[in-house]
Amino acid sequence: MQFDWMVACYPGDGVHRDYPMMERLDRETVMHGVDAAVDAGLGGMWAPDHFILGPHHEEYEVWTLLSAIAERTDDVDIGPLVGAITYRNPALLAKMATTVDQLSEGRLILGLGCGWHREEHERYGFDFPEIETRIEMLDEGLDVITSMFTEEEPSVSGEHFQIDGAFNEPKPVQDPHPPILIGGAGPKMLRLTAKYADEWNVEISGRNRGPPIEYKRDKLDEYMEEAGRDPGEIDRSWLAHVLVRETEEELQAVCDDIFPLPWGEEEDMDDQLTRENAWEKGQMMIGTPAEVAERIEYVRDLGFDKMQLMFLDFPDTTSMELLSDEVMPEFV
Repeated sequence: MQFDWMVACYPGDGVHRDYPMMERLDRETVMHGVDAAVDAGLGGMWAPDHFILGPHHEEYEVWTLLSAIAERTDDVDIGPLVGAITYRNPALLAKMATTVDQLSEGRLILGLGCGWHREEHERYGFDFPEIETRIEMLDEGLDVITSMFTEEEPSVSGEHFQIDGAFNEPKPVQDPHPPILIGGAGPKMLRLTAKYADEWNVEISGRNRGPPIEYKRDKLDEYMEEAGRDPGEIDRSWLAHVLVRETEEELQAVCDDIFPLPWGEEEDMDDQLTRENAWEKGQMMIGTPAEVAERIEYVRDLGFDKMQLMFLDFPDTTSMELLSDEVMPEFV
């Protein structure tokens, strides 16, 4: 399995489920985490495509951050998890992605989704159409992006997006283009994944809404076969929260500082997360190294071969280091 880091680019400061121990956002803290993740042997760096997550509305813009990480690292994957098709014209997005692929010497994975954060769209003046329209936009946008990646003088005429001879030179380093990751687990998103994606990602809400994850996994296999693709050719990744300590006493002390937490910012998610319900509600992997390894084994047995991890105790890097030293060797 490959283990990656979901870069802490916004502070949770006691209330957000992703980085509740991170009080403020600054370059030193983020880049210290990047260096620690490299030292820990993590294989990739990912960042969310948002602008105002967390209690202080402090957040780095994803493509600017990825450019900095590309220059700071040598051999880790980098990508947005996931980019929202509603925030950027897809031709411009293809140009941005190509630039990062060039700067990283071919390490970009292009993660895309249809966007979900209504408040963010409203505050920034982006249209936020109904989900069916956003999925149509993603389908069209992927057509534009792949054309920009591969064609000499791409032109596309769609309902939502049009380009006319939109040169994209130089082309990406990766041939035929950077791998495409799609995040989502509804039927229409799974069909788009089967059509376009090299990697499928499921995050908390995608796993916990609707049918169980086993059903969604099997439907993706079915849709890929319908599309004439081998289900085995797509990578499958799982976004997860992790907290690791050597002993139960150490673990409980950190949990006392973290929990309870709001469940999330999504409109249909409420209630609270506690240590006791963190696995059931969010598949948070909290425990000793052996206990966390058991949770990861469950994910691997479902067919997922990559995990993008958020460490609940960051900017403390204890969990990251314990995962590297005592958990990851079990999955080589």
